[in-house]
Order: sequence, then structure tokens, then C-alpha cells
Amino acid sequence: MVDVEKTFKTMVKKGTVVFGSRQTRLAVDDGKAKLVVVSSNSPYVDEMNAIAKDKKVPIYHSSANSVDLGSLCGKVFAVSSFAVIDDGGVNIGQMIGKR
Repeated sequence: MVDVEKTFKTMVKKGTVVFGSRQTRLAVDDGKAKLVVVSSNSPYVDEMNAIAKDKKVPIYHSSANSVDLGSLCGKVFAVSSFAVIDDGGVNIGQMIGKR
């Protein structure tokens, strides 16, 4: 099985992703988000869970902290959460379902 967190970098390159808790909330509220990913040390875990559950958007709780999640996504900054708008053909939903 392919490691889900290793595919984030590919998904960020090929797909459409918004970073940050504010942008993630907006994407979920607008109905654009297909998936929400939250780091292990995000201060907004409870808020993201509630919003995603309310809008019926799947949420993935990464085991990586925000600095490591940023690196996994190919970014040089910490990422506490991000929303996947378009997965770029990676089909992350299937991989998360297998986990």
C-alpha cells in the first residue's frame, strides 16, 4: 500500500489545494473541499472536525506535525491544515478508505 502522506506532495503539485485553517474553512463552507487534512498539532482540530462533519466532508488526521506536514506537501512553511479542491488524479479518497 502506498503511504497516504507521501502522496500529498504529488497531490499538491498536480491538483488544487488551499493551505491554512482560514482558507480550509472557506473551502468547506463553499462546498469546494473534497477532503480536509489536519496536522497532529493543529490548534483547530475540533473546529475542523465540526465543520467537516457538518458539511459531510471527509477529514484526514495526519500523524505528522505541522512542520512535517508542510515538508510532506513540498512547502517550506508549517501547514496546520489544508483542503483538497481537486486531487489531480491521485485518488486520495480511495487510499484513505484503505487506511
